[in-house]
Amino acid sequence: MKTIFTRRRFWAFLFALVLLGITGVTAQAATAATTPAPTPAVTSEKLAALQSGNLTLRVGTDATFPPFEFTDANGDKMGFDIDLVRALAKQTGIKNVQFIQMPFGNIVPALQANQIDVGASAIYISAERAKAVDFSDVYYPGGLSIFVSDKNTNVKSLADLAGKKVAVQVGTKSVEWLSQNQPKAQLVQVQTNDQMFSSVKLGQADAVVTGQPGGRYFIVQQGGLKQVGERLTNENYGYAFQKPDTAIKDSFNSALSDLKANGGYDKLTAKWFGHVATAAPVSAKAHGLINISSITNSAVPLWNGFVTTMEIIGMSLVLSLCFGMLGGFAKLSKITPIRWLGTAYVSVIRGTPFIVQLFLIYFGLPQLGLQLQPLVAGVFALGLYSGSYVTEIVRGAIQSVDKGQMEAARSCGMSSGSALRHIIVPQAFLRMLPPLGNEFVSLTKNSALVSFVTISELFLVGQTIISRTFDALTVYIFIGLVYYVITNIIGFIANTLEKKMAVYL
Repeated sequence: MKTIFTRRRFWAFLFALVLLGITGVTAQAATAATTPAPTPAVTSEKLAALQSGNLTLRVGTDATFPPFEFTDANGDKMGFDIDLVRALAKQTGIKNVQFIQMPFGNIVPALQANQIDVGASAIYISAERAKAVDFSDVYYPGGLSIFVSDKNTNVKSLADLAGKKVAVQVGTKSVEWLSQNQPKAQLVQVQTNDQMFSSVKLGQADAVVTGQPGGRYFIVQQGGLKQVGERLTNENYGYAFQKPDTAIKDSFNSALSDLKANGGYDKLTAKWFGHVATAAPVSAKAHGLINISSITNSAVPLWNGFVTTMEIIGMSLVLSLCFGMLGGFAKLSKITPIRWLGTAYVSVIRGTPFIVQLFLIYFGLPQLGLQLQPLVAGVFALGLYSGSYVTEIVRGAIQSVDKGQMEAARSCGMSSGSALRHIIVPQAFLRMLPPLGNEFVSLTKNSALVSFVTISELFLVGQTIISRTFDALTVYIFIGLVYYVITNIIGFIANTLEKKMAVYL
């Protein structure tokens, strides 16, 4: 009798845990669904709502490209774009501005999916991009340039890049331009600005092709590189807007004109670019391999990123259990359509990459009228993906219990449901624990990928720190150690549960 009571208490606790997880995710989804997204077609009303403070201007930026946008030690965004957008918004009468961190290549899709209102990340105005988004007037002259190691004497012009490895940032003008003008170059495409410059300093690439202002700023701050020749192109930077948002774009253009007339624009350019024009290149800064100050100076944003990571892991874990239980019982169902549904779920989700599913949920669903907040989309995608593996764990564990036990239970007068609940599932759960522990470890590591949909979890915070300190080794080792501790704690909990529950076998 004592054993049955303890078992019932365990299942009651597990049910309460699952219910709590579903309630948390549902509440966030409900918040996302009940918060009305601005109607792009009514641009004048949207601008009025922004000016009244009822809406917040959402600005997408990749804060890894100084001096245009980067973060300080406290995790606050700073740079020329950040200051200028704030000044333009103030001049326009927009009261609230929110900067959202995202990879550069995601900015245009985010605008199309109405996830942001403005793209401000040193974006070149181009005819190709103008097909998808609208651009403001030019706010700063750009143009691509070649940068190589200061010890490199082999690259003196564009022609010398033939057969060379050239580092470029994914989604930038450099990729398209080099493909057209130097197709013999071997492109090394990276995600962030610091990875691009570091690849040359580490010998992973022979040259960098990027915007001249950003490259010159890196030389002044870090050294180790030099510019080759003059600018390759004369493209200029502009802010990107959703196609229907003509009122917001026009108001920004008017504010930019006023700012240039009253001297505010000149003050900002002098603040962020004056030293680049006058300072001489410095030699590479010497420092040790491991710099604890890179971590301690950024303790606050790292802690906030860690908390967000734990929230994501916890909610996704519970959601994966929900999907896994439903999928497992669906695959064991005697009702053919339900069994087919469970099989299709496992086949589709396990047969496609997680990152594709994540992007489809975050960027694709808004085009069908369903817009989710980043955290909700990330948790849902992680739970859905992990749940497909949990489904097979549940199915296999239940089928591994000897069929004679079900027959014996039925012969004693128990119903199929009662026998499943009291006899089969408790034994199956013990057999699920080892593979469940492994799956939850995989889920924990996959949680770093949700940074691609603007969630400021630990990995994304680490990347913004690297863009400022260029200390990739220290930051990545620290992040790796944090995940190592988390995954070992999960493994310890799973092993402890397995030993505690072994008495019921």
